[in-house]
Amino acid sequence: MSKNSLNVSVSEKDLSTLISALLFSCSVNVTSNTNEEYQAELFKLAKQLKELKPDIKLNNVQFLKEENYEDVTSNTLFEEFKNNLEVVTFEEV
Repeated sequence: MSKNSLNVSVSEKDLSTLISALLFSCSVNVTSNTNEEYQAELFKLAKQLKELKPDIKLNNVQFLKEENYEDVTSNTLFEEFKNNLEVVTFEEV
């Protein structure tokens, strides 16, 4: 085990959600539920994990900054994680 390892305790439901999100992220052949309830669940888990290391840098994802968002999560996600990930615009993508 690495010196920098963290121990995380999650419920079976949260573990299932986390594994599902990871699989969705690593393959174009995995589809995902996209309803607001599932998105809220993912966001809640992300915030809980961030509490383990609030200054963690998320180098492999970027946030696409826009004037208006089509979903209910983006604005809140931006406020919560803007210091943890790179913020880009359409012009930069």
